[in-house]
Amino acid sequence: MSALRDEIRAILREEIAALRSEAGHAAPSSEQVRITSGADLTRFAQDLLHRASEPGFAERVARGDLVFELTTPAPTPSAPSMPMVTGPARKAPERLEKSLITERDINALAPSARSLRIGPKSRLTPLARDEARRRGIRIERDKT
Repeated sequence: MSALRDEIRAILREEIAALRSEAGHAAPSSEQVRITSGADLTRFAQDLLHRASEPGFAERVARGDLVFELTTPAPTPSAPSMPMVTGPARKAPERLEKSLITERDINALAPSARSLRIGPKSRLTPLARDEARRRGIRIERDKT
């Protein structure tokens, strides 16, 4: 019974913190990141590790007050116009427009669902996340 109470408290803390941050914070600041190779990715990860020692940096990232956005590299004329990943075409992901998505919502998706698109302010309960992970459903969040 204690574990259940702890889980409910954790969920409530997460939701209350999210509601407070929506009411009291402006839009998060963002940093542009250009990653075109494995070396760029390694440098970015090393930079994050170094900046994690700065006071408040890790908390800002964890709260979502600081987000990272990928910049798109300029196209090179000699680069082929092939897609990054090839394979069979996938159908569009299912979409849920709810503020709180529960395990029941995940279970109500078609058995063949492999991705789910949710709104920018939607939240998933821990059980919904677990169920999506168990079923191999990728969660995609809209930016607008």
